[in-house]
Order: sequence, then structure tokens, then C-alpha cells
Amino acid sequence: MLGTNNENEETDVFELLDFLSNNTRRRILELLSAEDLYSFQISRMMDISPRIIAKYLEELVNLGIVSIEERKSDKGPFRKYASLNKAFSLIIDVGQNTFNVKYFPTGEVIGSEKTPQIESTEAVEEKRNEQLRNKLKRESTDIRDLIKTKIGELKDLNQQRQECVEEINEIFYRFNNIIEKIVHNYNDREIYRRIFKIIINKPDNKVSLSELASWSRMWRGDLHGRIEVLANQTGCITIQKDRRGEIWYSI
Repeated sequence: MLGTNNENEETDVFELLDFLSNNTRRRILELLSAEDLYSFQISRMMDISPRIIAKYLEELVNLGIVSIEERKSDKGPFRKYASLNKAFSLIIDVGQNTFNVKYFPTGEVIGSEKTPQIESTEAVEEKRNEQLRNKLKRESTDIRDLIKTKIGELKDLNQQRQECVEEINEIFYRFNNIIEKIVHNYNDREIYRRIFKIIINKPDNKVSLSELASWSRMWRGDLHGRIEVLANQTGCITIQKDRRGEIWYSI
């Protein structure tokens, strides 16, 4: 037991220091400083195996810091509640040629006369739930406002997109009217439109005969001949041949 006699005091203190070196054990003492708890409650609150909690409680009992008492809970069955029965301070002095560890009792926590605090466990859980509800309320408000802002931005973008599409459609309408007045053959107009639409998405503003032939499924020679006629008709198509023999068209 801690502080039972001077001869064993140093050994007991170092046992206590070894126990407190573990964060889980310290947390158990912190929970018990607020209220009496049974092992399953501690296990649930810390999300740790009940077997581990039981082991640590047994160590605390052996150190004389905690006592176990069987009580009837508000839910019916008897449970073994752990309660603190000692209050103490530890002082460690470290310096040159100095190393002292002292244990000082600061009072007795009377376990047998303490009123069971079963309701306080529910109060702790309710407080935690209230904090979570408040956090959810704040987060929900922030997320709601953020989403509404982004939806508004999307609506603006969609409006801009719709306006752009309408403008593009109007431009193509004007373009088609001009083509129909110059190029009278429907298939030739389609070839011209295809050249035009492809180069819109090309950074170098040109398209190869190979790509056009793949689209039209025409012989390269026949297709090139028709494009040469279109070039003369419209005066807009430029024809070039590279070193590899590939033919390129641009408008």
C-alpha cells in the first residue's frame, strides 16, 4: 500500500510512477476522480477492452488507491463500482546531484460513505451529447451556407454557360447561312463544316487528310479532290503538305 510505512515508501512510489506512465491508466484515474464507475462503463467511455480495464483497476486496488464495492445500479443488477479512496501528491526533484521522489497524502476519499453517482454518468453522457449537438448545429449551419453559396455560383456558371451556348448557336447559324449561299452541294457543306469544327479545338488550327478520311470513310484521293474544289469555291481553305507527305487543311 502507498505510504503504509517509510521503509516501503520509495518502492511504492516508484510502482505508482510506473503505473502513471501509461496514458490509459492516467485516464482511468481521471474518470474515477469525477465519479464512481464500474469497469464496463470505463471500457465504453474509453473504447478499450473490459479485460484491460479490469486489469488496471486491480493494479490500482493493490496500490491502495482504489477500492471496489458491489452496489445495485439503477438498471437492476449489482455491479462492482470502483472508487478512489486516497488523495495524494507526487513531487519529483531533479537537479545536479539531486533526485528525489516524494509521496504526500493530501486526504482520504471516503469510499464507503460516498453516495453512488450513477446518475452523474448519465449527466456526463448527456453533457457530451449536448456538446456534439451544438457542434452539429454549428457545422450544419456552416455547411448549409457553404453549399448554398456554391449552388448559387453553379447557377451563375450555368447561366453563363447557357448564354455562351446560345451565342455559339447564333454564330453557327450565321456561319451555316453563309456556307449554304456559297456551297450548294450538301456533302461538300458537311466536309467544310467538319474541317471548321475540328480546327476549333486544335491549337494549331489545322486538320490532316488522314483524320478527315477516317471521319468521312472516303478514299483519301477522292476526299482531297473535293476539298480542293471547296478551297476554290470558298477561298478560305489553305492546303499544305509536310515532309512526311501528310496533307493539312486550315481555315
